[in-house]
Amino acid sequence: MLYQINNREVDIDLYQIRYDEKVVAVEPKVFDLIVYFINHRDRVISRAELFEQVWEGRTVSDTSLSNHIKSARKVLGDNGELQCVIKTVRSRGYQFIAEVQCVTSNEKFLEHSEKNLSDGDHNLHSQPLDSSQENTLGQPIQGRGKAFFFVVFIFLLFVTYKWTNTSNEEKGEKGYLLVVPFSIASNHSENWRALSDQMTREIIQNLRKISELNVVPPPSSFTFKSNKVRSHIKTQLPNVDYVLDGVLSESKSGELRLTLELENIKSGELLWDGDFDIQKNNHNLFDIQNNIASSVSESLKVIMLDKEKFVLTKAPTSNLKAYDSYVQGQYQLSLMTHDSVLHAIKLFNQAIELDAKFEAAYIAKSDAYRVIMVLFDKPKNILPKVISAALDVLAINPDSAQVMSHLGIAYVHSWQWEKAWQMLSMAKNRDPSIALTELGFTLYYAAMGNVAGVKRSLNKASNLDPLNQEIAEWGMWALMMNNEIDAAIKWGEEKQQQHPNNPYPLLSLSVAKYIKGNFTESINLAEQGVALSQREAFPLILLAQSYARAGQKNKARALMTEAQTKAQYVCPYETAITNILLDDTDDIFPLLEKAIDYQSNCLIFSKNDPRLHLIRRDIRFTEILKKIGLDDEAMAEYSR
Repeated sequence: MLYQINNREVDIDLYQIRYDEKVVAVEPKVFDLIVYFINHRDRVISRAELFEQVWEGRTVSDTSLSNHIKSARKVLGDNGELQCVIKTVRSRGYQFIAEVQCVTSNEKFLEHSEKNLSDGDHNLHSQPLDSSQENTLGQPIQGRGKAFFFVVFIFLLFVTYKWTNTSNEEKGEKGYLLVVPFSIASNHSENWRALSDQMTREIIQNLRKISELNVVPPPSSFTFKSNKVRSHIKTQLPNVDYVLDGVLSESKSGELRLTLELENIKSGELLWDGDFDIQKNNHNLFDIQNNIASSVSESLKVIMLDKEKFVLTKAPTSNLKAYDSYVQGQYQLSLMTHDSVLHAIKLFNQAIELDAKFEAAYIAKSDAYRVIMVLFDKPKNILPKVISAALDVLAINPDSAQVMSHLGIAYVHSWQWEKAWQMLSMAKNRDPSIALTELGFTLYYAAMGNVAGVKRSLNKASNLDPLNQEIAEWGMWALMMNNEIDAAIKWGEEKQQQHPNNPYPLLSLSVAKYIKGNFTESINLAEQGVALSQREAFPLILLAQSYARAGQKNKARALMTEAQTKAQYVCPYETAITNILLDDTDDIFPLLEKAIDYQSNCLIFSKNDPRLHLIRRDIRFTEILKKIGLDDEAMAEYSR
């Protein structure tokens, strides 16, 4: 059905509004509002009825409704002063007063076809005919030409119609959605930071459960926490089509409200907005997150499968105290300091004690232990805890791809190659969208010296989670530890631009630069990284390497001494590398043996690390490789 209103066409079938045969941009909910007005134009419609019928009873502010009325008027060539299409009836509501003509889509289609056919006939008659244009039956070809033209025209018109009116999803092109961390409007904003961040994470995870949506994962999304300016988003993620942004506000009486807007970042069009009142200490928070996911999918014209709808209705826990501990734990984990991650683990344990089947808390606990193992403590002491927490998850949900991914990458870091491959493969088979799984494969291939595998998996990981800082860092090392120095430098420079306030892209890039022979650049980069880290121990070791490789050994040794004064874990492997660069040969192999004793994750690169060329033929180095399963004999059994 087509409705003609003045010089506008409202096409119900195609979900379009056209003006002079050009499609006018219109938000989905504005379109629904216009259609409802047209269908009930014989009477005044109250605001309450619009809330109930158009918004299906969802909580929507008066301001939001007024904005939608304003947009509807604009699309139809009306405004609040003219009110020649939608009239405001004071204290009662609104009425659609413009003249409406109903035309079926078929009638309109034939009208266009006949017009074009008439034009075509005129062109045919304008051409002279000769006797050669007769068929074997003696009939002029003109009549057959007319029929042929009509068939071809109808076919082309149909093809053009189908293509121009097919959505991105129907063409196989998923729109790319970014949910940015929600802002807080409150005099006590820190009281609500953990809740706001967790709501952002869970809405992202809910949206990612919808197969027809392509949603940026939380690690990349949270890089926009301090800068949500749209030009910055376009620079960092140029492929993003839609942005969901929100504000969690607290009234003077302490009531909480989440206000959301979904926009097309390329056109600036507002696609959907909504207000949701949050009841503290109430399960309605989970219902709100479900409603938001449904509203976003509806606005983007995405079909949700029944099984996806069912998954979205499942609350993470029925115990609100357990959920509060979990929320606080996630916030502490996000701070990424040694103390905050340890605190996070305590909070996750509290949540588990309150709800022994709280799967998300187990997963978060496993991830927190993995962070401790990789960044802060001797891996030997932490690995059993990573595995234990992961196995607890699998006891609750044997198909958890997320925890399989955590476990797989932990096995890589601890040189359990066969287990790593099996667990990562299981994770990928269950859910190929987890970037951490591809990072695990990247590190596995790096250990094996499979450069093609490194580049393939690293590219997949980066596509899945393009601003993930862990992928940025490990990707750099995976490339340069296989002597792909130019590729590593290109990667590192790109990631350093994406994460200008993170010291580690600078420090990793400094290593690639001194391997390449660019000593001055290496020192400058490492100095910047050390300053940003506030002179932590590991950055000091990497700066010492830059000075040692440049021949400034006294400065390098002074930095090594400073690093030793820090009460922080430093991988003995990188200290051994510094000694190689300083020509201090006595401590190299004792340090490598200590790295083995600590189960240091740095050792995964030892097979192909270009910085080890001076000791590669030493029989003691061969023994090191045997102990971590990277000798030639062992690799022949499980390398891929």
